[in-house]
Amino acid sequence: MQRTHPSEITSVRLTAGMYALSKLACAGLSFLLLSLVILAYPTSNGSAGEEWPVSAAYAIYAYGLPAALVADGLLRLLRLRLLALAFVVYTVAGLGAGLWLAAEQGGTPLLCAVAGIIGLLLFRTAQIAVERLPLLLPVFALFVPLLCLVLS
Repeated sequence: MQRTHPSEITSVRLTAGMYALSKLACAGLSFLLLSLVILAYPTSNGSAGEEWPVSAAYAIYAYGLPAALVADGLLRLLRLRLLALAFVVYTVAGLGAGLWLAAEQGGTPLLCAVAGIIGLLLFRTAQIAVERLPLLLPVFALFVPLLCLVLS
């Protein structure tokens, strides 16, 4: 029986903590970018009167974050390292997240599916940015979501 050294446990905890912080930072960055896009475009088009079924924060944190975790799990399970394949997996996960949102919140399935795909691809792009600039982790994981909650 092989014993685990205490320093290995700390390393696993640190790795898991950094992964969680990275995912929260991706969600914060995606939320900020999505909020800026929403400011530029109105939420209803007036003639049809159709609005988005949930807020941007709820869509990112309740549907996008779990879908990104599933996509990362699939990438890890299948051992896919190519960037193009990662975007394909994130696209499929975004489709699933959008359809999940439409089923639970009563939105238009096609609109929610397209928004889910765009949201998860934005999430993947944010993940690449956060991995390349680790100083962004605490800013987008903690301060941006708190600032947006205070301002709303």
